[in-house]
Amino acid sequence: MPVDLTSLLLDLSGLDDAQAQKLGRAEFKALYVPGGSRGVLTAYDGSEVVFFEDRFEHAFFTTSDRYRHEFAKNVLDRNRVARVRWIGPILRGEVTNTQCWESLRSPGQDQMRRLCIASAELYVIWLDAGSGGNWRFSTAYVARAAQARTYAFGKRIVWKV
Repeated sequence: MPVDLTSLLLDLSGLDDAQAQKLGRAEFKALYVPGGSRGVLTAYDGSEVVFFEDRFEHAFFTTSDRYRHEFAKNVLDRNRVARVRWIGPILRGEVTNTQCWESLRSPGQDQMRRLCIASAELYVIWLDAGSGGNWRFSTAYVARAAQARTYAFGKRIVWKV
């Protein structure tokens, strides 16, 4: 039976940012790094996705000023935190209308990257190539429609549910 992502949303109402961060970090650790600082999830295609505890800031924070400091990660993104429980079901292929693509990280580089998208929600998960054929979780968030199309353009499909 397909997973209903809406039912997995973390309720952050009534929490200030510090409390939301604490709850989100605890969920991330419990779900993806339960044994310490590193955890492994088996994806839909059988590949291993490695999660690191210290990746929380990169994945669940964003910039306070996209124009001046595009890549700064200085503000908790409550929408990302609310969706922390979505990552596992999407990567395991438990969500319908989900695809995963693979491509070079950027032109001229030989490092591979994967993009997994739950199309109905435009929720994207980025994975970086790890050692030994595994993948490292990088970040996850809701993208704009045009952004998601651009992300997937020219990539090789790995799996589709």
